[in-house]
Amino acid sequence: MTGYLAAPLAFPDSSPSGFTMLEDEPQFDPVRHLQIEYPTDVLSLADLGYSDEEIAECPTDFAVTSIFRILSDEGIAAMLETARKLEQFTTSNARIARNVRGGVYRSKFLRDLCQCEELTESLSKICGIPLLPHTLPHQLCHLNYNPLEVGENVDKWHVDTLRIDFVMFVTDPKLVVGGEFEYYRGTKHEVAQLSAAGEPLDPSKIVAPDMPGPGYAVLQQGNMVVHRAKGLREAGERITMVNGYVPRDISFPDFSRFDQLYLVDPKDVAASEYTRHMSWMARERLSADLDSFAFSEDKEAMAEKFEQLADLMAATAKDLREAGRAKVEHFGDG
Repeated sequence: MTGYLAAPLAFPDSSPSGFTMLEDEPQFDPVRHLQIEYPTDVLSLADLGYSDEEIAECPTDFAVTSIFRILSDEGIAAMLETARKLEQFTTSNARIARNVRGGVYRSKFLRDLCQCEELTESLSKICGIPLLPHTLPHQLCHLNYNPLEVGENVDKWHVDTLRIDFVMFVTDPKLVVGGEFEYYRGTKHEVAQLSAAGEPLDPSKIVAPDMPGPGYAVLQQGNMVVHRAKGLREAGERITMVNGYVPRDISFPDFSRFDQLYLVDPKDVAASEYTRHMSWMARERLSADLDSFAFSEDKEAMAEKFEQLADLMAATAKDLREAGRAKVEHFGDG
């Protein structure tokens, strides 16, 4: 099954209770709204200090890019208009003071942007593997807004609950004081050890890319790159958008961190989306076996495939039953 590319999972036909679509919002048009440019530099996981063994467990050795453009000027204006309309739905959690998740259930513009094939194909080229828009809708177009208190960080040092994502500025970072996006040029294990010991991060390893304006982004393997968003040092408006992806190659283990998502998203939505996502994983693995059918005497290999599928389903059931017992994970403000 190695190298098998899963079929995309269509967006749900229905929306969760309480989610209604925005009215009078822009209609996404990739021709008018995209202006995709490729990054000049890409760091690998080895560049961050990860071992060959750790890298082998990941779907790609890609780590993080330099700044690159995604949206045109018209796309930026439409994205900002939509983000401002969604601000009334902000929620908070132990990591982030104000964010909007599930915006794709409220905005057709966001939904079409985040699932745009042209955008997905471009990001696939950058990170070196074929991608699909994340099959958990709450991992699409996550919006972060600056806290109302000046100086409070937008987000703490953390790694993401998904593998591949980009962080894009919706507002102009040049119009505010502070609010920098930063990542750590080291491993998450190093940061975890420093955090546990109460020691600060090595300032020489903290990278703050110079964002030239709105519509520009950084693409990263988010569960391997430690990053944060600093607070504003003066009153202003700061909005960023995070869009998530999954590898099309389903031979890699799932990485959804349902234990974390259950703590920050509506519980009925988190559990239902996760169940749907894992059902898709199981279906695609079965489809792969059916598509690659051949006569064989290797009943041991056949048995192993069923055991792997059984393990996947059992792990999913365990995740669902144990949801709510974890704590929101982060490394603090550094």
